[in-house]
Amino acid sequence: MIRRAGIPVLAIMLAMAGSARAQETARPQEAARAQETIEPDRPDVTNGTHIVDIGLLQVEIGGLYTHAGVDQQAFGSPFTARLGLLQWLEARIGTDGFLSQSDPLGRVTGLGNLQLGAKMRLWASPGGVPVLSILPTVNVPTASADKGLGSGDVDYTLVVLTGTDIGSHGHVDVNYGIGAIGAGGGSHFAQHLVALSASVAASDKWNPYVETFWLSRQELAGGALAAFDLGAIYELGSRFAVDGGLQIGVSGSAPDLAAFGGLSIIVGDVLGKHGVHARQRHAQERARGGRPSTRR
Repeated sequence: MIRRAGIPVLAIMLAMAGSARAQETARPQEAARAQETIEPDRPDVTNGTHIVDIGLLQVEIGGLYTHAGVDQQAFGSPFTARLGLLQWLEARIGTDGFLSQSDPLGRVTGLGNLQLGAKMRLWASPGGVPVLSILPTVNVPTASADKGLGSGDVDYTLVVLTGTDIGSHGHVDVNYGIGAIGAGGGSHFAQHLVALSASVAASDKWNPYVETFWLSRQELAGGALAAFDLGAIYELGSRFAVDGGLQIGVSGSAPDLAAFGGLSIIVGDVLGKHGVHARQRHAQERARGGRPSTRR
């Protein structure tokens, strides 16, 4: 049931991406000028500073299986759509997708929360590559609180993103986040996040990474948790990327093990000529003063 639930969405995405690939083939010179290599924010917790090119819609979808303990499992199917609006601004909408949680008392399923956010560049190198961005997000409580899939309250988070290249093949991203997380009944508690991710361009297509992160707490009465994960992103051309990896908990509050995988696609240009022309101006500015990042 879980696998079948994701097939229609994936089929639609592949069809849309196929149409975008046909457009790219029909206009190779224009596509070469306008398109950069895809840079997903998934699958790790740490987000990069990169903003989707103006006018392009990038879709990121995945599956996450979590083993929290004996007879305690959970599954989620996160989905994020990212749209480049300006050289310094990206709009985002996401969802936890279909959720399933089971423990010795039984199993519950339902839809997860909805996330609305924007990634904004605050500072960039002379060529336009962001080195400091922020990501404010509002988590809308669409998940059922009665089933225990959500708190029923709105969450507010703000994450500061920075990163740097290391040599010609390496890259490190660092995030710090603070949030007001709903605890039910309209109350909130403060949450802090610190995350560090290091990646390397092992080849033109393979980008393995390792990450560690720390959360002050996920529940009002919960404790801090820390975990690390490792995985890889494989780029299938400039518009497609697949990913996968494992996460291992290193503190008592973190799940013992999690496995994840997903697909990222640049669907196409949704702002028409405005998006194409703006990206061309952006590319000309980069060509005059900067070099591309090696960020995966």
